[in-house]
Amino acid sequence: MEKFKWALPDVIFLAFLAFLFGAVFMGAGVLYAVLVSLLTPFGLTPFANEILFGMWTIAAPVAGMLIPKVGSALLGEVFAALAEMLYGSYFGAGVLLSGLIQGLGTEAGFFVTKYERYDTTTLVYGAIGTTVFSFAFEFFKFGYATYGLGFVVALFLVRLISVTFFGVFLTKQIVSLFNRVQAKGLAQ
Repeated sequence: MEKFKWALPDVIFLAFLAFLFGAVFMGAGVLYAVLVSLLTPFGLTPFANEILFGMWTIAAPVAGMLIPKVGSALLGEVFAALAEMLYGSYFGAGVLLSGLIQGLGTEAGFFVTKYERYDTTTLVYGAIGTTVFSFAFEFFKFGYATYGLGFVVALFLVRLISVTFFGVFLTKQIVSLFNRVQAKGLAQ
């Protein structure tokens, strides 16, 4: 089946996306530090992670949409996390485990649609999967159980909004722009 068969151009394009999004993730790290400093005086430090979370997960849906192959979302996110780590992320090697979990969440969206749909519905499923998988992991990693229920629900909702914005809305814009540029290149 075509959705299981990878060709060299697919692998090269995936590597390019990983390199690109690794740099985006590094930029998100800088924004994270700024948000932490702004939110800390108000006791809202955990929201810095949640507000930007979708930016750290965008490699998966973009890779999944642009390379319609089984595993492309997962590999896109993990390799982007690897690129971020190699760029010198202050989050260190821990980004690899985070990338794996985030990529699995997005890959679940493509799995649910049997890798036959590459549309908004699939992206929404992926955003839900990414939010649930990653929040469950980070609930324990960051000790969210120590917060009140309302605070935890607010953190989850902010993450869902962030992942939906980056993983659905912005991903659709990127894919649309890519397709228009590609169509212009083919028309010439």
